[in-house]
Amino acid sequence: MQTNSLLRLLAALALSAILAACGGGGGGSGGGSGGAATPVVTAPPPPPPLAYPIPAGLWTPPANAVPATGNYVYLQSDAGDYIGAGRTWVYTNTDTLMTVADNGLAINVGLRGDETWNGSFLLPGAAGKLQAGYFSGLTRTPFADAAVGGVEWSGEGRGCNTLTGWVVIDNITVTGGVMTALDLRFEQHCEGGSAALHGKVHWTKANADSGQVPGPASLPSGLWAPAPSFVPPAGNYVYLVSDIGDYIGGGTTRLLTANNATFDVVTNLTAALRIDVGGWSGNFVGMNSLSQLQPGYYGGLRRYPFNNPVKGGLDWSGNGRGCNVLTGWFAVDKVTYTMAELSAIDLRFEQHCEGGTAALHGVIHWAKP
Repeated sequence: MQTNSLLRLLAALALSAILAACGGGGGGSGGGSGGAATPVVTAPPPPPPLAYPIPAGLWTPPANAVPATGNYVYLQSDAGDYIGAGRTWVYTNTDTLMTVADNGLAINVGLRGDETWNGSFLLPGAAGKLQAGYFSGLTRTPFADAAVGGVEWSGEGRGCNTLTGWVVIDNITVTGGVMTALDLRFEQHCEGGSAALHGKVHWTKANADSGQVPGPASLPSGLWAPAPSFVPPAGNYVYLVSDIGDYIGGGTTRLLTANNATFDVVTNLTAALRIDVGGWSGNFVGMNSLSQLQPGYYGGLRRYPFNNPVKGGLDWSGNGRGCNVLTGWFAVDKVTYTMAELSAIDLRFEQHCEGGTAALHGVIHWAKP
């Protein structure tokens, strides 16, 4: 009897051990439940190796040289590099209109701001698709061997006749056949030279419009304005004051009214004013984030239509005279739109031709008859 009792005790202990190991364990009269088995966490498989491995030690922008967030293009030119002339630039959405697009194995980057640049990058035919990797031995697109690939960065009236270089795509995301994110670096050498132009593009489609200037600044104090006694109290007019040495106005002062000039104003432009009056033409264009001109100050402008679209532009010319390059500002004191068309505006401006200090100032007071 003692032997049988011992055997039954050993069997019970063995069964309990088995149930515990399996996460079971019978509940007693108290209704206790057995402990749940610990889940097994499986690490995701590592990404497959790149078909075009990226070697260590390739050029990358210096630490803290690029923005922490947002889209940007960083360019660094060695002394002796023809394209970049030894300078460094950082472009973001706040100062430059960026376009990034893909087409098959090609990626095209366009910058239009205070400077204008274009980049073209072509992966070798064997890649089959856009992908991360290092692509070397490249020559100038669009004349590159499609089997090898190509690279070209040009702009500001400068381009290489021949070049060599490489491209690294650190990261690229294509969703539904559309590129939505890109990190790309490149190096190019013009005409067989040793001096290099380097660049990095960081872009996401989600941030394509973020950071753009929303509208004009508040009117600063001290802006030029005519004395009230110099302009009519009513009616449409344009008043021009030209400094000695200003090429456009020739150092003269003019007052144009309905008595001595015809006013022709284009009223259906997007955030812009065009006026022709008495042999003169004026163009005043707001930043590309606007659909209509707003009261405020539009500064740091260059000649329309070659202006930075993120800032806006202006141009006053006529009577056979115009600036090749200009800088200036305009200020909208009042503006009215009726049914999405310009119906009244009070605007002042200042422009300097060819980098000169002499200015042409003007004020426009116009209301639709």
